[in-house]
Amino acid sequence: MFFKKLFRKDPASCMEKGDKFLAAGRYADARVAFDDALEALDASDPSSASLSTAIREKMAMAGNRLAEVNIAEAEACIRGGDMHKAEDHLNLSLELADDVTIREKTEKLLSSLLSSQESTPQPAKHVHSKGCGGGCSSSSCHPSDSAEISEDGLSESDRFELLVRPLPGDLPERYLSLGKEFAKGYLAAHEGDLGTAWVTFERLLAQGENDVLLYELSLLSHREGDRRRCEALLRRCLQLNEENPLGNLGLVQFLAESSRFDEAIALLESMLQRGILPEQSELFLGDLRQARGENDAAIEHYSRLLGGALKKEAAQRLVPMLEASGRHADAAYVAKQLRCC
Repeated sequence: MFFKKLFRKDPASCMEKGDKFLAAGRYADARVAFDDALEALDASDPSSASLSTAIREKMAMAGNRLAEVNIAEAEACIRGGDMHKAEDHLNLSLELADDVTIREKTEKLLSSLLSSQESTPQPAKHVHSKGCGGGCSSSSCHPSDSAEISEDGLSESDRFELLVRPLPGDLPERYLSLGKEFAKGYLAAHEGDLGTAWVTFERLLAQGENDVLLYELSLLSHREGDRRRCEALLRRCLQLNEENPLGNLGLVQFLAESSRFDEAIALLESMLQRGILPEQSELFLGDLRQARGENDAAIEHYSRLLGGALKKEAAQRLVPMLEASGRHADAAYVAKQLRCC
């Protein structure tokens, strides 16, 4: 027994190690370290229950970040035409993710991928060329697409649809309605070809503004470090369509990054009133309130989510805060709900 205690791993040091891995983006290593911390807990210690909840929260955070990495890898595989590898990444994302939003995004992308594979013709089938003559109807022959078929048989239009299907609300249909030129720019942006994306989007912008195009241009501005234009484009996007969920959330994130918390909170409260991404807005409000040290307000925001789709994410944040506030009975009640999630 003495030697077992002597060589027992220290939960605190394991957590510290996990935190470092998490900050460095080494999410798989972080999960291992947090798992070690769980194993090192002394069940006879009264404080182990609350510490276990905190460790599991960090494990979930690492799992969610790792799931997001796998989504990004899947999208890269889709762009490269490797649909089977993309499917593997998405299945792994489902195994890792606790966050409802991440799981929904993964499930939508996986569903679109599988549907596209089922509907994609086998490579041996004839793909009509530009000079196609006879035997093909207007709905089945797309001459200009013939050079865009990937080795896996997936056209650029199919890849574009796979990427936009997980977007919230009516945005998938709106993105798909913007035409081939927009799809070309969108795919270029996702593939890191910012020059082509800029030229394409600016050419479309010269033909007329729309909120989706302005939002996508704001992302390019942000990636290139032009924060002033990024904000201007986001605000113009919302002038044209104040209900655009990505435009609203994009501006919130921009304001939060800029430490303009008052403005970010005001916009999130407005989003709640208008019913725009209500649960995500409530969760983000709790995070911002907590970051500002307004723990009572943060607890209130998280508590409102306990009966909804984001109850697990809210409970994971709420339990440590209730414990720190001395509300042990409430923390135990929420922790029990968390175990049932």
